[in-house]
Formats: sequence, C-alpha cells, structure tokens
Amino acid sequence: MKRVEGLESTGNIEYRRGPEFIFTNPNTLLFLTGAPLSGKSTIAPIIASSIEGCAQQSMDIVRLMAQEVEAHKSENERNPFVQYGSCDSYTLIGDGSYSPESLVDGFNEYSSAVTSLLTRIIPKLETQGVRNVLFEGVQLTPHILAPYLVDSNRLIIVTSSEEKLLSNRGKLFAEDHKLLDRYSIDRLLLLQDEILRQSRDIPSDKILCVDNTQDYRTTVSSIISSLLSGGVIQA
Repeated sequence: MKRVEGLESTGNIEYRRGPEFIFTNPNTLLFLTGAPLSGKSTIAPIIASSIEGCAQQSMDIVRLMAQEVEAHKSENERNPFVQYGSCDSYTLIGDGSYSPESLVDGFNEYSSAVTSLLTRIIPKLETQGVRNVLFEGVQLTPHILAPYLVDSNRLIIVTSSEEKLLSNRGKLFAEDHKLLDRYSIDRLLLLQDEILRQSRDIPSDKILCVDNTQDYRTTVSSIISSLLSGGVIQA
C-alpha cells in the first residue's frame, strides 16, 4: 500500500514520508477548489507532497499579484474586484446591497478577475522549470477552468457540510464578529452550491467531487485513489 507524508493508514491507502506517486504525463495541472472554510488549504499541501515533482500554488498569492497588476493601471482601467473577496464582492454589484443573487454574481466577477492571470502564468511554467502544479483556491470555478481541463488536467472540488463549515468557521474566526458575519453559513453554502452547479457543465472524467466532512486524511485518500484509478498518477 502507498503512503503520503505525515499521515497514518486510512481507507485503502496508507501513508508514509516522501512522495510515493508520479504523474503519468508531464505538464499536468490539478485544480483544487471549494467554498471558503471547506478545508482546501489543509488538503492541498498533502496532495502535492505525495506526488513527485508537484508544485503547489495558492490562488491567494495570485490574488496579490493581480492587485499589483491592477495598481499599475490607470484608475479608470482597474478591476476593483481584486480588492475584495469571495463573500464581500457583492458590494460591487448593483447598489451594493446583499442578496443571494448579488453574492453569486460578485463571487463570479471576483473569481474571473483573480484567475485572469492564469493565462499569463500557465504558459510560462515550463520555462521556469515547473512541469506539474496543484493550484488551490476558491476562485477556481468550473466555468473558468473549463478551457484548462485537457489531457491529464483535473478539477477537484472539495465539499463540506453545514456542521463542518460551522466548526471550521468557529475555529478560525473565534470571536471576530465581523468575519463571522462576512463568512456566514448561508453565504458559504450558496458559494458551494454555485461551484457545484457550474460543475455540471464539465465532463465527468475531468472533475472529481470529494466530501470533506470526515477526517481530512479520508478526503486525501479518496482524492489519491481517484487520481490513480483515473490514470492521472501512478505508483
């Protein structure tokens, strides 16, 4: 059985130190997305470290890059959505008032603004000595990623339950009422539903939806098993 660094046996896969898998094809891109607080940032480095030569790129860093790019534009040409986030970009929609529709519209505009840099980043990966990358971030929506899901590239969607989101939200934000309000459970579930809605337009062999309501090791095991069975990686 195979192991991933730092984890114990779980499901059908056991884990030990060091990468135990390789990509079957070079220049493979994995995209990991899901609602805020669904556990993406915990899962991503474990997946990346289990596959030899797999670099990890957080979209939060790409967002900072996008902010820098926009800052160098004239004020009337800047995209203001890069200055906001997934749960508050709705304030730039219409009159700025909240509704489920404005939340989703703002989220999609925000995601489009941040991921626009992928058209610059991805073509330059190999020239920088990077052949395989796991991108992680809420901004990686299915509709945006559709053109990139070719060959061995895959989109992984992490889902969570209301109970788990509440738990993660409490651990992360504690008594910060401003953030607790911004990342309300209603908003998180609406964003999760939007990501899943968009996923229905993606071919089933290019996408993997994984439930992360149990131990994160179970989630990683499921993802690795699916990548193995799909021929994306091999032992």
